[in-house]
Amino acid sequence: MEIIEAFKAGKIGVESSIPNHVITAISNVFVFENKAYKIYKNDNQFFNEHFNNLSTKEGRFMFTGKDFNWNHELSPEIYVELRGVRIENNLLVWEEPLGTSDELVVIMNKIDMADGLLNKLIDERINKEDCYKIGYQLGERLIRVKKNFPIAIYDDFIARYKDLDAWLVSVKEIPQDRVRNYLDYIKNFIESHKEDFDRINDQMGICLDVHADNAIYSNGVFLPIDSYAPKEDWLHGYKFISVYRVATDIYAFLGKEHFEEVLRGYSNATNEKLPREWDDFMVIYCELIVWPYQYMLSEKDTWRLDIAKKYEEFIDKLFSSMNKSIL
Repeated sequence: MEIIEAFKAGKIGVESSIPNHVITAISNVFVFENKAYKIYKNDNQFFNEHFNNLSTKEGRFMFTGKDFNWNHELSPEIYVELRGVRIENNLLVWEEPLGTSDELVVIMNKIDMADGLLNKLIDERINKEDCYKIGYQLGERLIRVKKNFPIAIYDDFIARYKDLDAWLVSVKEIPQDRVRNYLDYIKNFIESHKEDFDRINDQMGICLDVHADNAIYSNGVFLPIDSYAPKEDWLHGYKFISVYRVATDIYAFLGKEHFEEVLRGYSNATNEKLPREWDDFMVIYCELIVWPYQYMLSEKDTWRLDIAKKYEEFIDKLFSSMNKSIL
């Protein structure tokens, strides 16, 4: 608490103003004139029990280090440095990120959230040329952190289905009758394509927690933010999940042609053939992740209800138009 109070008061030795204090589910973020500083919290019981345990210093430091390294590798324009801090003689002291530090601090260049992809989609400030750039630049960033994982794609999708089921059931605002239809479709698709998934096991790669809320598009530059998944199993998977998550959000707001441009840009950047015959499955799967998330955020920001409804209508319309007898 001494460290949090020092940041709130602007008494951190490297800034001279009072910051804007942003409290998220798992972090305190202090936004100054040029830089922002993030310190992970220890008191989110749901996150600690189901994802990563930040209640202990060891767990919090391990998560913070992995989170910073991941985000710095993908978006070094934003994620600048990881430092340690401690209180000495009632003053905040900066040091290397050591186990003996009182806390770890992620230092970021300040970004204008008006450039957040979600805000730009709401305001219709994204055109088809932008969509191509978004797909292309996402592909470029993913290429440089390309990694392979030993788990099979089929096994990974089965685990993801179980997580998705639990996630959707936990959100009371979600219409459970329709959700069950969506989940049955997802499960049936995975099961009926087991041989296909087994055949393409070399297409496992990293998966970003990237969507319209976790991306910046500023002056033609696309930047993933906070893309380190809360659960380690979600850091890998079918390598096209990341681009479909971004493209799907754009699809929901702007339509099929803009969706196509994101995928075309990604394919051109990576020289990879996307599974276009699986578009419906990928879109439904990706939007079922982010749709409940908007309801969760609406508890604090009521305007999010409109976004949740938009995603709901999008999924319902697409699902109704699909020929589900052909998986």
